[in-house]
Amino acid sequence: MKAKSLFYNTVIHTQADGLAVNSMAVSKNRIVAVGNNLQHDPDFKTYDRVDLKGKTVVPGFVDAHTHFYYFAMALGKVDLDGLDSVEKCLSRIRKFTSGLSKNRWVLGGGYSPDRFRVRMEPDRYMLDRVTGGRPAFMFSKDQHTAWVNSRALQLAGVTRRTPDPPGGKIDRLANGEPSGILRETAYQLVYHKIPPPSRYDVNRFYRQAVQYAYTRGVTGVHSFDGPEGFIYFSGLAEKGTVGLRINYYFPVNMLPQIRKTCVRYGMGTDFFRLAGVKVFSDGSLGSQSALCFNRYIGSRDNYGLEVTSAKELAGIINSAGKLGFPCAIHAIGDRAVANVLDAVENSPSPDFGARHRIEHLQLIRRKDVARVKRLGVIASMQPSHCPSDIYLIRRYWGKRGANAFIFRTLIDRSVDLAFGSDVPIEPMNPIEGIAAAVRRARKGSRDTLYPEQRISAAEALYRFTVGPAVAVGQQHCRGYLLPGYPADFVLLSQDITKVAPSRIYDTRVLATVLDGKVKYRSRTVDF
Repeated sequence: MKAKSLFYNTVIHTQADGLAVNSMAVSKNRIVAVGNNLQHDPDFKTYDRVDLKGKTVVPGFVDAHTHFYYFAMALGKVDLDGLDSVEKCLSRIRKFTSGLSKNRWVLGGGYSPDRFRVRMEPDRYMLDRVTGGRPAFMFSKDQHTAWVNSRALQLAGVTRRTPDPPGGKIDRLANGEPSGILRETAYQLVYHKIPPPSRYDVNRFYRQAVQYAYTRGVTGVHSFDGPEGFIYFSGLAEKGTVGLRINYYFPVNMLPQIRKTCVRYGMGTDFFRLAGVKVFSDGSLGSQSALCFNRYIGSRDNYGLEVTSAKELAGIINSAGKLGFPCAIHAIGDRAVANVLDAVENSPSPDFGARHRIEHLQLIRRKDVARVKRLGVIASMQPSHCPSDIYLIRRYWGKRGANAFIFRTLIDRSVDLAFGSDVPIEPMNPIEGIAAAVRRARKGSRDTLYPEQRISAAEALYRFTVGPAVAVGQQHCRGYLLPGYPADFVLLSQDITKVAPSRIYDTRVLATVLDGKVKYRSRTVDF
């Protein structure tokens, strides 16, 4: 791609009031003009002409909810996602472990008892048999539960006398011994004992993760990672080698550290920027720990887990606000969502350039939708969770599932939505995310979750481009293809807003351009 390029014979979705044009001029890393038939305009006679042969251009996708550093590190771990039995999980772990030295931790994730053919919770002794005395830690698919072995419990000092930590639960066997299943905050007891990866491995896996993002048309992410992610991203930003536009939300336990510094919301570079504070209100549906007003179907007294109370949330929001930061609050169950809204309502609203967000917002009482709008809270949602969780919604929430993933209702009530993937929980793939929002069914299936909540592909595309920019107060400089905006765009094989819902999955990313530089292109593209 030349320093000055004019793209024509294309369909360009600028995202500005539905405006679509057929040409765009780019100079270095900026868009200088969009319009129709600019190739005939003498103002651009020195620009290199690029015929896109009828293909479609959209703004670079932005994944509004990732754990990008953790996703990168997961590339070096055993992947259990999609396996339908404990035996298959153990077989894969055994094979993975055979290549490790004796003193290495066995790390992995993605298992889900609810997706096993015969539902059962694994235990520590099963892991013991395949890990050869090495400590082992396996995240569940939703990463709200961990499956660990006896050696890991021993290293962490977790015994039958260890009490459940606040906001967490240690599952126990009939004799009172820890079973090896640690829920919510309880997994931190072991997690903090895991040694960090080598610098070589971190760099290698991060480069792989960035390249993967490019192949999916992703030019930016909102990342919710721990201190190690913050340190790593900061180091890359100093060298100018971040590779993606990252808006970073630091965990709430970093607030005291942040308080001692002079950093504020929006500080950073074009590629790494501080965006807010991440807080957990509850758990997850998959672990039956999302906080709900009603019991989980099949349980006697399980309403989920309150990881952070409404009163505590209000205190955190106030503390973060004094430092100039908005909060992104994880809330999946309807009671957790209500708690977040109570906390926001009872907190001052300093003008720090961005708004509070509810992450996931999977289940919500209809009467709370108006509060989301009135309080100006962003609904940060992940469409791919919807088809993935159909079985779980029906099993544990039953008819309340009519209030789950209510994309249509939220948009009709003018609530601002930002879409993401929650990678590594679900794959980073905005095209499949768009398909999930449009179809509300698994790929290849007609089993739809409340079809009245479907939205159009154009509406979903907007929430993967402009929506994330609005969520971090950057709509003035991100999300659109307009003059003065960065040349962040994606070339698609077809107009994703015009094809039948079932054909959205066939859409291919042909090229990804970030800051005016081609980061990925298929063999069929020449610019």
